[in-house]
Amino acid sequence: DDQIAYMGDDLLDLCLLTRVGLALTVPEARPEVKEVCHYVTRAPGGRGAVREVVELLLKAQGKWEKIVAGYRI
Repeated sequence: DDQIAYMGDDLLDLCLLTRVGLALTVPEARPEVKEVCHYVTRAPGGRGAVREVVELLLKAQGKWEKIVAGYRI
């Protein structure tokens, strides 16, 4: 479970958010959800929050620069 990341924003997500290695949420999530999460995105849900998390994870794994380099001409 410690190698699982989960992103949720409502009360029904609490059971998983409290069992994973990386719990993530969005700014407009329920206060109870934000309380148990390791990271709250800057971007709101539906406005780039998932992309923000993907970038965060790829940078943490040291893969971001190689991916960006693939888009350069």
